[in-house]
This record gives sequence, C-alpha cells and structure tokens, in this order.
Amino acid sequence: MTGELEFILKTAQSLIRQRKLAPAETLLLDKYKKWGNHPLINLTLGEIFFLKDNIATSLQYLKIAYENGKNIPSVVVYYAEKLRLNDETTRAKEVLQIAILNRPCDKGLLESYANFCLTDQNPLESLKFNFRLLLLFPNYATGHTNIAEAYAALDNYEKSLEHQNIAIKYDTGSQVKLNRAITLLTLEQYQEGWAEYENRLGDDIISSPRRRLRVPRWNRQPLQDKTILVCSEQGVGDELYFSSYLPKLIEISGKVILETDQRLTHLFKESLGEISVFPYSRRVVYGKPVFNYGWLPKSIYPDFYIDLASLPHFLSREGMKPLNKFGYLKISKDAHDYWTKYLFEISGGRPIIGLCWRSGLNTKDRQHWYPPLHLWEQVLTTPNVCFLSLQYDDDSEDIKFFKEQFGVSMIKLSNIDLKNDFKKIGGICTSLTGVIAPSTAVAHLAAAVGKRTIIIENTRTWLPIVNGFDAFLPCIRRIFPPDAGDWERVFKGVRKELINWLSTE
Repeated sequence: MTGELEFILKTAQSLIRQRKLAPAETLLLDKYKKWGNHPLINLTLGEIFFLKDNIATSLQYLKIAYENGKNIPSVVVYYAEKLRLNDETTRAKEVLQIAILNRPCDKGLLESYANFCLTDQNPLESLKFNFRLLLLFPNYATGHTNIAEAYAALDNYEKSLEHQNIAIKYDTGSQVKLNRAITLLTLEQYQEGWAEYENRLGDDIISSPRRRLRVPRWNRQPLQDKTILVCSEQGVGDELYFSSYLPKLIEISGKVILETDQRLTHLFKESLGEISVFPYSRRVVYGKPVFNYGWLPKSIYPDFYIDLASLPHFLSREGMKPLNKFGYLKISKDAHDYWTKYLFEISGGRPIIGLCWRSGLNTKDRQHWYPPLHLWEQVLTTPNVCFLSLQYDDDSEDIKFFKEQFGVSMIKLSNIDLKNDFKKIGGICTSLTGVIAPSTAVAHLAAAVGKRTIIIENTRTWLPIVNGFDAFLPCIRRIFPPDAGDWERVFKGVRKELINWLSTE
C-alpha cells in the first residue's frame, strides 16, 4: 500500500468514526479516478453508504471491492454480511464458502461463516465451524463464546455454560459475562445470575447507559428517610417488566423518584402512590444512550440512584418468589367500565382475546422470535371467541391473511394509538378475557394491569418462573417448547391454556 493510499484510508476512517460521513465520502470520491479499482477504497465507500442507510449503493461499491479483493478476508466478510442483511442469503453463503475453500484456516472467515449459520438458525453447522476454529486457535475466547451461543440455541444450557466459563478465562469483557448471566438465569441459578447481570452496565457494552449524574449508586444501604432515584434503561417493555419491583422498593424507602419513558408517566403516577415520576431526558451518542438529569428538582434531590433492571439483584436475597398476584398498575374503574361496555357491544357478548404476533421492530435478526402466521391457526380457530389486534404497526396484510386462510375476522380499533397511549391500552387490556403475544411491551402491560397473559417463546426463557407463572408478573404464563424452535408444540399448549381460560369465564 502506497503512502498516499494509506493516508487517504486512515483519514476516511477517522472521519467515519466521528460520523462525518459526507467529508469522508467526498475525500474518497475525489480520489476515485486514480484508486477506483482498489478494494479498500470501495470497501470504505460501501461502509459509508451503509451507514447512510443506502444499502443499494453500498452493495455496488462492496461488489467492486469483492471482485478486486477476493483474497482479502475483511472485504469478503463485510460484503457477505451486507448481502445477508439485504436478504441475499444464498449469495452471501457462496461468497464465504468460496473464500474458505481458498483460505481454510482463516480465523475471520471461519468465525463469520459460523455466525452466519447461527443467525440462519443452523446451530449444528455453526458448532462444526466453531470447533474447527478451536482446533486452529485453542485459546480463542470468541470461539468458545460462539459455541456457547450455539448450544443455547439447541437448548443445551449446561454445555453453553461450560464454554462460557472457558471463554471468560481468555476474555474478561462485560459481554462474555453478560452472556453467562443469561445462561445462569436460564438454569435458575438466580443469585449468581442476577449478580452477573450487572455486567450489562459495563462501559464496553455499546447499549449500556451513560448517566450525567453525580449521585452515589445504591448498594443496599438503609433507605429509611432517604431518597432514591430509579433510573430508566432498555426498552419500554423492559421498563414495564422490571418496574414490578417498585412496590417492594417503595416499602423500604423514604422517597422514590422514578425516571421513565414519557408514555408511562401517567400510569406510574396513578398506580404507585407517593412516588415522583419524571420522563427521561435521553439522547443517543454513537449508539450509546446518554441520560441527562437537569430535570431533577433540587427540593427532592436523591441520596442514591439505582438502575431499574438491577432491582432483582438488590431486592431478591432468598431465591425467586412471586412479587404480586394481580399486577402492580391500576386502571380507573371508569376506563375499565367504558371499554368493557364498548367491547361487549362489538363482540356481541363473546369473549375477546387480545393478540399481538410480532414486535414492531421486526428485523431479520429478530424474526425467529416470532412464529410464522400460519401457525396461529390453532388459536384463531377456537370457537365462540373474538380476537382483537394489539399490533401498533400496519397489520392490514396480516389480518387479511387470517381472514383468507382461517375465515377469522379480527377486531381492529380505529383512532387508538397502540404504540404510545399506554394508559388507554391498559384500559383495553383490563376488559379482555386475556392476551396472547410474544414477549412484547403490550404483553408486559397487560400482565402489569392484572390481565392474564400468555407469552409464547421459541426456547426456554431466562426470566424466572415460579409454579408455571412468571415471578415478576404472575399473570403471565410463558409457554415454550421442550425442543427449541418447535412452534407447533407451543401453539398446542397455547390452545389448551386458552380453552382453560374460556371454561372459567
């Protein structure tokens, strides 16, 4: 590589790291006449256009990079990954397979192909390539981490834990420990698992929050006559789930301040008594959420703060026990009565089941968490029941599919903001017979207001279960298969539970 080319690439990468994409693009295009066939110039342009969400142009440059740099593993790997994200799965596999034939011992190529297999729901093939990696690089922590993930996908968490323990010997980063925390919790080793779950807050975790706050973190100091700030983290569904610990914290505290999503402020204020609730002030900087606390009133400034999802670690000292029986959020009687009457008239008095079949964030990497639509037949063909869609995004094609395939007309409430109006959604949920959904915000909301809820899972959950029900939100029954990914078994269990609901109506 010439000095000029090296300088251009280093400058472009520096600009990209600063998110100065336009200057980086201009720099490279100005030199494109001279270096237009160089794979690294095209690779970098492909990266820039991908960051600009222009996948078509990105792939044009990446194809040129690949054609001129098939012997450069980093070019091959990046090109294959972007092909996969563009749903060109077959082509992506071909690119990696050809490269591995030519360089069968390259660490980056083997790792990428193994990860590709896992993402493609082929954990056995992923294991084969990861074990090949370990034969070549026995102390390679990432190899053990990826093997652990593949075993988890096969529902073999004992073997997963073995390899996570080995990985931690060579990699002390927070992500490896966080992965182990999830495995420990899945194996019901709660005390150690919740302690290890604190690693989600490590600085090396891109999604970990950064807090502009000069207050000591709570570490089980006495809270009588003290004020504690509970800090927001993760998504709105996670906030609804982990906030089930707030009543327990309120019992032992002088005063509690809650930072939360704007959409939940009214619900929490009306449900949790003498608690101060404020919407968070958050921005995302290079992928990391940064929370500011200029909104904190000086009159009730906290003595301590604690991250919301740390409450199980600090407040569960002797195993897992159900936190409550009927949920912790309250919906007014007027709201409940209004929706009960309204829905009764729509359904002709028949029971109504609220359904959500996927998250609105239905990315390619998340699709395996949501069952194919045709599998809902066992639920939708239950006699003498009405179904109400709780999907907040455009579900018109899905509802049309259900009608054409199963002859089922689904209720869709108009003029209801099912993404943001959680107070109204909560009122609707209280008036239903029950809710069936994957693990989504609406499922957690339904259980939090005391409505029985089925959450469908394609594998064992890491969240605690006591006597068949969720320990945090005991209105939830989680149904998952004995063998990971067996959605047919899941829906047999769902239909059985649904019929049981109807028999008690």
